[in-house]
Amino acid sequence: MRRVVAVVALVLAGYGLRLAMRSPAPQPVRTPEVVGASAIERGHAVYASYGCSICHGPDGKGGFSNPNAETDGKVPGITYVAEGYTRPELRKKILDGLATIGKKDPNGPRPPYRMPGWAGQMSDADVADLVEYLWSLYPKTEKSKWR
Repeated sequence: MRRVVAVVALVLAGYGLRLAMRSPAPQPVRTPEVVGASAIERGHAVYASYGCSICHGPDGKGGFSNPNAETDGKVPGITYVAEGYTRPELRKKILDGLATIGKKDPNGPRPPYRMPGWAGQMSDADVADLVEYLWSLYPKTEKSKWR
């Protein structure tokens, strides 16, 4: 009888440990409410909330390693997105992400990191504010040339 009780106790303890070690269920990202803030300030909060700075850096200058990526093996900076995209194009890029990243060495391995798509996860308001924030990163001294 003691053996049966001991075995049951071990099984229950193991099951409890397994439950305790499981990852928590995913939670939707909630952008902090920035009352009275401008679109750029709200966009900065979106940038931080969605973890954009993990790859693109806190100031948008990039540099996170992405081996064999055509962008010098790094995640590109985003301070110059105003040169390469219109606001609607940038919005689409945020929502769609990038399915693949070009390889520096065509025979080498595929770069491990790519831009995820945020469609269905990011609200329209958050995307609009993020676009304004990213647009604001363009260096002030160069804005007159492109905008």
